[in-house]
Amino acid sequence: MKIYSFIDEFSSFYPCALTLGFFDGVHIGHQKIIQNLIFESKKYSTVLLTFHPHPKEILNPNKKFFYLNSLHERIDHLKKTGIEHLIIHPFTINFSKLSTKDFFKKILNPKFRIQKIITGYDSHIGKNRDDFYDKLKKLSHGYGLKIGKVNPYKFNRKIVSSTNIRESLLLGNIQWANKALGYFYTLSGHVIKGKGIGRIISFPTANLQIDENKLIPKKGVYAVKINFLDKIYQGMLNIGVNPTINKKNQKIKIEVHIFDFIKNIYGKKIDIFMIHIIREEKRFNTLKELKIQINKDKINIQKFFSFEKKN
Repeated sequence: MKIYSFIDEFSSFYPCALTLGFFDGVHIGHQKIIQNLIFESKKYSTVLLTFHPHPKEILNPNKKFFYLNSLHERIDHLKKTGIEHLIIHPFTINFSKLSTKDFFKKILNPKFRIQKIITGYDSHIGKNRDDFYDKLKKLSHGYGLKIGKVNPYKFNRKIVSSTNIRESLLLGNIQWANKALGYFYTLSGHVIKGKGIGRIISFPTANLQIDENKLIPKKGVYAVKINFLDKIYQGMLNIGVNPTINKKNQKIKIEVHIFDFIKNIYGKKIDIFMIHIIREEKRFNTLKELKIQINKDKINIQKFFSFEKKN
């Protein structure tokens, strides 16, 4: 897959088929669009046009926006789809003011030898969030373009969308989110030093520093798998403010206890795959009570993984 940082970097020497959108999460709905594009466009080179940062981050700067994927993660997931050309164009205020008509006539048509465009069911672009498919369908007649639209994909009667995946993660519905993504939701980052409380109660944890723009799921204790140097371990993850230790509200911490693991990994990068929520965050009166509960959590997680392995 070839990657371009601006539309102007891409030159379409051969006829191409195009899809475009933000593709945060590169979930199974996105994957269906890309699969459709590749299947329907065997005679053409395939191009995916995406943007960065997210339009909401530019158009509503006072409200923090959280991503399902970092840009690096999004690129990695898109590489796996088989798309040939990936254009990551900067999203700006000026770009947001383009109508679909101007976007097509001033940018898409002059820069690309487009034969086919395939969009998602809810594609919107530019000024007034135009319905891209309907507007483009009307414009296409004079250019001999074929325009296609992929219908929404549902899982458990719920539309798979980046918005619905975010909501599910914030509610702790990790299993639906994972099914909708087509992979385990992942928190990646470098291990940093914490307060050492975990070691005091015989449950040493690795504190993770992740991208500040990454969406963090609901506070609680999770069954997780950890990738360190391409080896997979099982473990338990806590997302929260450590209310037993910190009486006042603190910044959310992400800390993982890796089962059967004794290596020093400070400063090392790890990937945490979210599997299942065990319980919500809870405050205990003493460290002893906390230790008892963590022991129960570990047993429950080990039972969960044992059952998962059998099935």
